[in-house]
Amino acid sequence: RLIENYKFPVDMYIFAGPSPFQLALKFIPNSSMAYYIPFEGADIYRLLLQVYEQYNRFPVISYDIVDQDYLIEVYEENNLTLIPYFLHSHKDGFLDSNALVRYHLKLLKNQQVEVIATTMNAVYEQLKSQDVPVFLIKHTKSTIRDMLVKAILKEQDIKKKELQLTVLRFEIKAIGVHDKQAVKEMITEIIIFGQNYLLSTSNVENMVVSLFSTRGVFEKVSKERTDFTFIEAMNRKKQLLVHLGIGIGDTAESANFNAQKALEHASSNERGSCYLIDEDKRIYGPLGTKESVSYPLLFSNRKNITLTLRRLYAWLFLVRKTKVTTRDISMGMNTSERHASRILKSLCDQEVAEITGKESMNQKGRPRHIYFIHLD
Repeated sequence: RLIENYKFPVDMYIFAGPSPFQLALKFIPNSSMAYYIPFEGADIYRLLLQVYEQYNRFPVISYDIVDQDYLIEVYEENNLTLIPYFLHSHKDGFLDSNALVRYHLKLLKNQQVEVIATTMNAVYEQLKSQDVPVFLIKHTKSTIRDMLVKAILKEQDIKKKELQLTVLRFEIKAIGVHDKQAVKEMITEIIIFGQNYLLSTSNVENMVVSLFSTRGVFEKVSKERTDFTFIEAMNRKKQLLVHLGIGIGDTAESANFNAQKALEHASSNERGSCYLIDEDKRIYGPLGTKESVSYPLLFSNRKNITLTLRRLYAWLFLVRKTKVTTRDISMGMNTSERHASRILKSLCDQEVAEITGKESMNQKGRPRHIYFIHLD
C-alpha cells in the first residue's frame, strides 16, 4: 500500500528484510531499484548475546528468515556447532506472519526448541502475547549503514553507465546496381529512427550514418540488447544491405573507436548484421541472432577470425581454460573431434596455440595432444 499510494518518482526502495521486499516486489516500478537489508552476522551476534544474558547458556533456537550461511559462520566461530538450531530461511519459500507463528509454535510444542528468534515484528508481537520465549532479531546500525552505502554506490554506478555515450554506426551497401534514391531513403529512415527512438543527433558521411545517444536510452530501445528487429527491417529491402556497429564508452573518442571496430566486424558478414563493443573492449555479436557470442576485442586483431573461432574464444573465457585437448573442444562446442582438430591446427598456424604435451590415458588408444592457447 505504501508503494501504491506514493505518487512521487523514487530512485530506490530499501526494505528492512526479505519478507517485505518479496511482498512489495510486484508493485515496484521498473524505473526504480529495490534492495533489502539482510540479517547478517552482527545481527545474529547481538541476538545470541541477549539470549545468553537471560539464560546463561545457549539454548536450542528456532530462527526465521536469516541466511543459513551467516548462522553456520557465527555458530562455528563461537564453538556452538554441537548445539542444534532450526531455521526457516526466506530461501525455503515465503511465509506470512501467521504461518511463521504456527511454524515456531509447532517446534516449541514438540519440545524441539526452547527459544524463538524472529525477524518479523508481527510474529514477535503474536508470540509475546502468548507468553512464549521469543526474541526479535534487529539490524545493527552498522548493518544498516553498510547496506545504505552499497545501495547508493550501486545506484551511482547504474546512473553512470546509463549516461555513457553510445554511438550507433550504420553502413549502407548497395546490392547490384547502385540505387541512389534507395540509399537516400535509407539514410532518411535511419535518421528518423534515431530522432524518434534514441533522441539522438546524427552525422552522415558517404554511406555511413552515425547516431549519438546514451547507453540508458539505447538499452531501453533494444530491451536490454535483446531486440534488434529495427536492423532486420532495414535489411528486408532487397537492393540494400545495412550493417550496424555499436560502441559504448566513457568518452566520445572511446565510443567512436568502439563503434568503428564493431562496424568492421559487422561488415565482414555477407548479410546485414550488428555487433557491439562495450567500455571494457568486449565484443558482442552478431546481436539479435542465436549465434551471438562475446569475446575480448584483443582477438579482433587476428586475421581471418571466423565465427567458429569467435565461439571458441567465448567458450574459453567462459570456462577459463588455456590448456585443452580436441576432446575438450569437441564437448564444449558440441562439434566433432575432427572439426576440433582443424580448429586447433588453424590456431597453431597463426601461432595462437602450441602443443605442450600429451594426455596420459589409462585405456588403449593414442594419447591426445594438449594445446596451450595464448589468450593474452
